[in-house]
Amino acid sequence: MKIGGAPRAPATKPMRSKTASKPSASGAATAVDETVLMGIPDIELTPRVREALFSLMAEVQNLRAELVQMKGRMGELETLADHDPLLDIYNRRAFVRELDRTLAMVSRYDVQACLVFIDLNDLKIINDERGHLAGDAALKHVATALSTNIRQTDVAGRLGGDEFGLLLTHVDQEKAEKKVTDLAQLVSAIPVKGHGDAFTVKISCGVVSIGKGVTADEAMESADSAMYAAKKKK
Repeated sequence: MKIGGAPRAPATKPMRSKTASKPSASGAATAVDETVLMGIPDIELTPRVREALFSLMAEVQNLRAELVQMKGRMGELETLADHDPLLDIYNRRAFVRELDRTLAMVSRYDVQACLVFIDLNDLKIINDERGHLAGDAALKHVATALSTNIRQTDVAGRLGGDEFGLLLTHVDQEKAEKKVTDLAQLVSAIPVKGHGDAFTVKISCGVVSIGKGVTADEAMESADSAMYAAKKKK
């Protein structure tokens, strides 16, 4: 989930030179260069009209440049609005939007997809015993493990607090559970570093297959329940 340059405005070419044929004294046609400004021949332009036209064209150029800058800024703002302020993954708002898109694909094209809820175990204990910087490091550790070990067609997001979500498309529940097991092992195998002594963390995961006619709220509630059921078994 990772937001292109705005198109470059074409340069205005206000003036062009055209060649006109003008009969000579002998009757032969002689080429005469005639400057044209915005479709108006130079011979028809008064100094004040010429000045006004050049001023207008300069203003148009400035407006085009401002438009390019605004489009670039809008892209940056859209990226900020979609991403978690702490982690380099989607926030809940953007994740739910992607879930809605996936549900539409499931309903229209019968695509297989699974929703995964993930909980970072004992975040409160980490915050209390090691400090909030260590807690933030643990969250970043999980977010990095998720986002760098899924396909480009999949989606990772932070749903809030210590909870994350994954959208895995074109997989059945069995394959999704295998993927999630691998991710959980990866998270716990690599120590969290950067704030005091290195430490390890674990995650609990719940996987549900998304069926036709299911709403986003229903899918998220089912995945949330599956995650808590898995957490109680540990």
